[in-house]
Amino acid sequence: MTAALNRAVFFDHVRKPLFGGSLTPQQVQGMDAILDACPAALPTDPLAYCLATTLREAGPSMQPVHEEGRGRRRSYGRATGPYKQVYYGRGLVQLTWHANYVNATTKLRKLGLLKADEDLARTPDLALRTDIAAAILFHGMIEGWFTTKKLSNYFGHGKSNPHGARAIINGTDHAALIAGYFTHFRDALRAAGHGAAPETPAVAETPPAASVAPAKPKPVSDKHSVVSKPAVVKKRSAAVAHVTHRAKHR
Repeated sequence: MTAALNRAVFFDHVRKPLFGGSLTPQQVQGMDAILDACPAALPTDPLAYCLATTLREAGPSMQPVHEEGRGRRRSYGRATGPYKQVYYGRGLVQLTWHANYVNATTKLRKLGLLKADEDLARTPDLALRTDIAAAILFHGMIEGWFTTKKLSNYFGHGKSNPHGARAIINGTDHAALIAGYFTHFRDALRAAGHGAAPETPAVAETPPAASVAPAKPKPVSDKHSVVSKPAVVKKRSAAVAHVTHRAKHR
């Protein structure tokens, strides 16, 4: 995994419109961790929307955080389940509810991203660990863990609907605001070369092989001699060089 782009250019382009003109080391580290965890094949628009969602859900730190208020006066804000934990929002997408913590544990174990002895339901603060929080962000939004809606419902195959994509996480809550963040992140990713096809080095053409003249027959000295026919030597065709063009809660 890891998104391929020029990160210095990316940070230059998000600094002013999204972060007030400057970036702290914490913000850079947060976005670096997200870009490091990004599936290499994820296109630009879905990646931009994941970053925009993080900015709304986790705030400008771009780091995994506890939900403000920690579930106070929320229906999920009471201790529940076999471990009597409170499953308020945590991470980059604010994972909530006991069932979602159980589901994330199962999914991440299958992906090899969570050890057998690590359990988000038993230890919900694991969702604050950067690698786990980023995995929940990407796999949850790609696979539709939270509301069954997924990134492919809104992006790709001619679609780009950042406003509607809010349904992946939380209905229409702050949909327009997040769509605005998406535009800036997408512009920055494009400027940084994300999604651009890598240049394919030119392959030198192979020169044609030199032709070989047919051997001359020996003179006939006797009527009973067998006349040798000229040896036919096929000309070898010039080798053709092929250049392959390669087109990454609730």
